[in-house]
Amino acid sequence: MSRVIFNNQPDAPRIDTGRADVACFVGLVRVLAGAAVPAASASWLRTLGYSSTQITAIQDVPVLLETWAAFHSIFDPGGTGADFGTDYLAATVCSFFAQGGRRCYVVRVGDPVAPTDDDAAKAAKLTALLPNINYSPSDATTRTGVCSLSVLEDVSFVVTPDLPALSASAPAGAIGQIPTVPTGPEEFVECAQADVTPQQYRVYTATAPRLTTTDYTGWATSIAAILNYLVSGTIRNELNLREMQLVAAFPLPQEMDAAAAAENPSSEDLAQDIHAIIDAQMPEFTVPDGLVTPANISSAFLQLGYPWLKTTTSNTLLESLEPPDGVLTGLLARNALKRGTFTSATKIAPSAVYDVWPALPAQELKSSATPLVWDNQSPKPLIERLSLFGFTPTGLRLLSDVTAYPGESYRSAPVNRLVSVICRAARLTGQSAIFDNNGPALWGRVQRSLQNLMTNLWSLNALNGPSVADAFSVRCDQSTMTQNDLDNGRLLANVTFAAASTIETISVTLAMQTGGTSTQQITANLAEAT
Repeated sequence: MSRVIFNNQPDAPRIDTGRADVACFVGLVRVLAGAAVPAASASWLRTLGYSSTQITAIQDVPVLLETWAAFHSIFDPGGTGADFGTDYLAATVCSFFAQGGRRCYVVRVGDPVAPTDDDAAKAAKLTALLPNINYSPSDATTRTGVCSLSVLEDVSFVVTPDLPALSASAPAGAIGQIPTVPTGPEEFVECAQADVTPQQYRVYTATAPRLTTTDYTGWATSIAAILNYLVSGTIRNELNLREMQLVAAFPLPQEMDAAAAAENPSSEDLAQDIHAIIDAQMPEFTVPDGLVTPANISSAFLQLGYPWLKTTTSNTLLESLEPPDGVLTGLLARNALKRGTFTSATKIAPSAVYDVWPALPAQELKSSATPLVWDNQSPKPLIERLSLFGFTPTGLRLLSDVTAYPGESYRSAPVNRLVSVICRAARLTGQSAIFDNNGPALWGRVQRSLQNLMTNLWSLNALNGPSVADAFSVRCDQSTMTQNDLDNGRLLANVTFAAASTIETISVTLAMQTGGTSTQQITANLAEAT
C-alpha cells in the first residue's frame, strides 16, 4: 500500500425518532434559480433511495430545514415578482418557525397555483400532492406527495397548506383595488427631507380561496385520502404513519358576502353555514379503528384550524389572509418543546399574528357548560369542533386544541398526542427486542420498559392519579396472549392509563411479532369510563 486517501463525507442529518415536534409540509412552492439541496442532506436522501435527478430538481424529496433562512436559501419565500399571492406553503413554513418550530421537512410537488391554471392544471397539482395510487415503499420514484412520509420516522405533524386553493372553484368576484401608480416626470427631492410616503404593499385583485358546498365535498375527499394513507400504515408495516397528526386549515366558504361580512364580522349566518358544512363532512359517528371514508373526515388523526389569520408577513397572500395551519403547527411544536406535547397548546401565546378573519359570534367561542353528548346531533359550538383562534383579555390566542373526533375520548388533541407518544416509544422499545425469543424473560423486559415509560409520563403530569398505581397499569404475560399468538410469535402488552386532561380511561394494546422476518404492530383501542 503506497498511500492512504481520506475521503471526507458530509455528516448526515441527525434523526431523533423520539421527537414530537417535527412537521412535514407538502405542497406547492417555487425553487430559486441555482438553488440546491445541501450536500449533507443530498447524501442522506440518496441513502433513502432518491435519485440524483429528483434531488437536483428538488421535486418530491423531503428537504430538511431548521431555520427560515435555510428555507428561503432554496425556495421562493413569496412576495416576489413571480408570485400571485398563492404562496401558502412558504407562508405557513414562515409562521411555523415564527411560532417557535425548530425542525421541519418540505416536500415540493410543484409551483403554486397561478391565474392561468385551469381546472385540469389544478387537478394535476392536487393529484401530485395526494397519496400515489401506485405507491411502493421500496420505490422512491413512486414516493410522491404525502407518500414521502413513509421514510420520515421523526415527523409528528403533516401540513398540506395548498388544499383550499386547489379545492376552490373560480372566485365569485374580485375585491380590493389596484393602487394608483403616480404619473409625471421623476423629480429629485432634497436629502434633508424625509420620505413620509407610506410603504405600498402589492394588492391582489383576486380573493382568497373560498369553497362552495360542492368544493367542500372535494376538499373532504382529499383530506380523507391523506387520513386513509396515515391510518393504513399498519397494513403496510409503516407504523410511524399512525403516530402523525394531519393539521389542516378549515377553508373559507365562497357563498359568504365579503362586503356584508366586513360590516358584520360576527354574522350568525356565517357560523350556521360552517355548522352545516361540518355536519355534512364530519358527521357525529365513530368510525372503527380511526379509519375514514371519503364521505367522513371525523377522525382523531385530523386537527382543523379556523378562522384564517392576518400575520406580519401575510401581506404577500391574497387578501392578506393566511391559512391557520402553519401557525397552529408552530404552536404545537413549541408547546411540545416547552411544556410537553401531551399538554394543551392554548397556553402558548402566538407570535406575529394580529387579527383573525372572519370574526365569529361570541357563542361559538365559549365551551359548553354541560358535558357534550355525541351521536345525537345536538348543537355544539365551533370551539368544540375546530381549533379556533380568537381574542381574549390577554390578546389573540388559540382558544381550543381539539381534533375532528366526534366524541370526548379523542376529541382532546393533547390526549391523541399522548397516545402517539406512548405508541412511538413502545415501537422503539419493540424494535430492540424483535429478534428475542418470545417467552417470560422477554415479557418481563417489555413490561418493565413500558412501566418506566408510563412512570416518566406520570411524573411529568401527563397522567391523572395520586400514584402510579392509580394512573396506569401495564400487563405483558400469558393473560394478554392466546395460544394462537404464542404459536405465531406475537407478543401483546396491554397498557391502561388515565390521561390528565380527560376523565376517560385509555387502553392501548401493543402487539409485536418476533422472528427474523417479523414485524411489529401497534393498535390503540378505547375503553370508555363508566
